[in-house]
Amino acid sequence: MSADTRDFFTEIKEWTKVNVLWIAAHVINLMFGIIIYIFKLLDGESGIPILPVVISMCIIFVHIFTYRIEALPAEGSTQNERKRIEEIRSRQRNKWMIFAYSFMLISLLLTFYPFINPLFSFVEKTSGQSDGAVQQESTKPEQEKPDAGRYLNTLRERPIAVFVGCSLDPKAKTLLCPKSNAEPEDAVQKTQNPGGGTIGSAWVINIGGHIERCTKDNDKDFGKSVTCQVKDGLLIPLYFIIMALMGGSISLTRRLPELQKQAGSEHIATEQQPKLSQYEFREHLIFQMVQYISAPFLAILAYYLIEPGNITNSVVLAFTAGFASETILLMVRSIANKITPGSGEALQYGAIAGVITIQDAAAKKAEVFLTELPQIHSITDERGFYVLSNVPVGEHSISIKSVDNEEILKKDTVKIDRPQAIVKKNVMITAEDPVQK
Repeated sequence: MSADTRDFFTEIKEWTKVNVLWIAAHVINLMFGIIIYIFKLLDGESGIPILPVVISMCIIFVHIFTYRIEALPAEGSTQNERKRIEEIRSRQRNKWMIFAYSFMLISLLLTFYPFINPLFSFVEKTSGQSDGAVQQESTKPEQEKPDAGRYLNTLRERPIAVFVGCSLDPKAKTLLCPKSNAEPEDAVQKTQNPGGGTIGSAWVINIGGHIERCTKDNDKDFGKSVTCQVKDGLLIPLYFIIMALMGGSISLTRRLPELQKQAGSEHIATEQQPKLSQYEFREHLIFQMVQYISAPFLAILAYYLIEPGNITNSVVLAFTAGFASETILLMVRSIANKITPGSGEALQYGAIAGVITIQDAAAKKAEVFLTELPQIHSITDERGFYVLSNVPVGEHSISIKSVDNEEILKKDTVKIDRPQAIVKKNVMITAEDPVQK
C-alpha cells in the first residue's frame, strides 16, 4: 500500500470519528426510506418516497451550516497560519455554495415529482378478463370500487393533496366546477358563469379543502381520469406553484455568484455590495434559501390577494412573485427592523491609508492590520505605503507587525467617521518604541 493510499484512509478514518453522529443520522434516514418504500410496494404503489430525501437535505443543511467557523487569531499569528485558516474558510464557503445550488436543483426536481410519479395507483384487471366478467365482479359488495387505489381511498383524509380538481366556491374567478344542469352544447355557459368566473378544471394543490365528490372518467383512447370537486380550503393550480418556484430558482441562481464575489478577498466594497465576512456570507446564503422556500407561499398569498382572472395573468403573477420573493422578504424585514426597538442601520465601510516610517530599527517592511479584524491587513511597499480597505465605520485599533520577526512594533487607533471615507494615518516607528506583546 502506497503512502498516498494510507494518507487517504487515515483522512477518512479521522473524518468518520469527527462526524460519527451525522453518519448515524444518514444511516437511520436511509433505513427509514427503505421501510417506507417496502410498505408502498406492499400497498400496490410505486415511486421513490419524498420524505427521506427532504430529511437528508435537512441533515446536510444542519451539518454544514452549523459547523464552527475558524477564527483568525488577533495577535501573534504568522502569515502561514492565517493562510491556512483562510484556506479552511474557503473550503467551507465552497461547501455552502455546493449545497445552495444542490438545494435549488433538487427542489425543482421535487416540484416535478407529481408528473414523474403516478399519484393514482389503479388496480388494473388482467388483460384476459372480458367486460362481462368485470361487470359481474362489480356487483359484488366487496368490490364496489373496482379502480380505486390506496391514494384515492384516502384522498379525503389528506389535508394536502395533488389531483385534478375544481372549486365549488361561486366567488372563485378560475377553476369553477360546472353546474350539473349545464347543457353540453352551450359553449358560452360552460366557459363563463354569471358571477364572472371561468369554469374548468386542472391539476391543483388542495390545502385544507373538503372534497365533496369525485367523478371518474374512463376513455379508451386517453385512459382513466378522476376529477374532484373541492369546497373551502385553498385550491391553487399546480402550474402556479411551479412557475413561482421557477422564478425563485432564477433569483437564487443570480444571487449566489454575487454573494460569492462579495466574500472574496479581492472584492472592493461599495455601498450596494459591501464586503462580506464569513459569518455574513453564511447569513446571506441561508436567507437566499429561505426566500426560495417562501416563494410558493408568497405566490399563494398573491393568488388569493389579486385573484387573476385568466391563465395569462396567473402565469405572470406566479413568476413575478417567485422572482421577487427576496425583495418582498427584505421589505418585510425592513419594516420589522423599523418597529423593533434598538435596531441599527446597515454596516458601512471605508478605508485607511498612510505611510509607515521605520527609523533606526532592524525591520524594514511591516504588516498593518486591524487588531479586532486581522483578516483586513496590508503589507507596506518599499516606501512604507499601505492601504486597509473594507474597514467598517467606527473607531478601530491598528497593529503594525514586523514581517521579518513577527514582532508587534506599534499599536495605534484610527476612526472612520462616514462611509466611503479614506482616512489618512501615518505612523513613525523608532528603535526606542517598546515592542508590543
